[in-house]
Amino acid sequence: MRARPRTLLMLVLMMSALFLGCRKPGQTDAMEQQTPQKLIVGMMSAVDSAPFYLALKRGYYAVEGVEVELILFTNGQHRQTALQTGQVDGAMTDLVALITQSASDFHLMGTLSTDGDFPLLANGTLEGKDQISVGTMEISVTNYLVDRYLAQDHALRKVFINEIPARLEAVVSGQLDAGIFPEPFASIGAQRGLQKIVFDGIPEESLNIIAFTDDAINEKRKALQVFHDAYGRAVRDIRADADLAREVMMEYIPGLPDQIRDVIHLPEYQEPRIPSEDFVAQIISFTTDVTGKKHDLSRADLLDGQFIGSR
Repeated sequence: MRARPRTLLMLVLMMSALFLGCRKPGQTDAMEQQTPQKLIVGMMSAVDSAPFYLALKRGYYAVEGVEVELILFTNGQHRQTALQTGQVDGAMTDLVALITQSASDFHLMGTLSTDGDFPLLANGTLEGKDQISVGTMEISVTNYLVDRYLAQDHALRKVFINEIPARLEAVVSGQLDAGIFPEPFASIGAQRGLQKIVFDGIPEESLNIIAFTDDAINEKRKALQVFHDAYGRAVRDIRADADLAREVMMEYIPGLPDQIRDVIHLPEYQEPRIPSEDFVAQIISFTTDVTGKKHDLSRADLLDGQFIGSR
């Protein structure tokens, strides 16, 4: 005789209850254990990205059960669009952008300083010039750095050119005396005959930052902890062998000419940290001056140090 549908249903429920009753507290299904949490992070074509790509290449994320996808952007606006539309959980940005972003409804929190490098490219010598025309971006770290690099010794005529290729052409053609460019693109300019000038110790702390959405911070804490720990591990690898940074940049950043490999100026990669309160206050003041808008913010409004063990 066939079992009635109701009888079958009761048997299924009894078996399910028996199975669940046998599970130990905290035990999860094998499928749950094998499903890695995924984190998608936007990178920029800059030396900051090297530790993240090294961690990816060496499997530092995967070994901890986290799937990390790094998406490379060459345009800051495209990166911002990806953040706002949920295509990425977080991305490389900078303190100035983070401060100006805070005025919008879309909220990000900085969780990790990254180590970039912004040499000055000059068309000829700058010595003896009272006034210098220099290419930069208006609301950006490069505008801040122009002042720190040059304002003490020269009167500056700033020309705001957002696109790096256009800014580079303006310096190469002699329309501008100088411009600020992130590495490794500064080394490309040097290959074209420009003088690459590095100002050691400026700025005193990193202006670059990794920032994540509130949703990512609230819902992907394990993945974020693994991401930050892996970054620290990769930094220690690079500090022991700087060529590792050069190798991963040449491998993962498209379009870099082979001849710049050994002339890329690398920063001193630091252990995971976030900017100090005094430095953040300094950059908030600068951003207020540039934008003409008061940014009534504190370090705690912008930065979250929980994934590096600090506040």
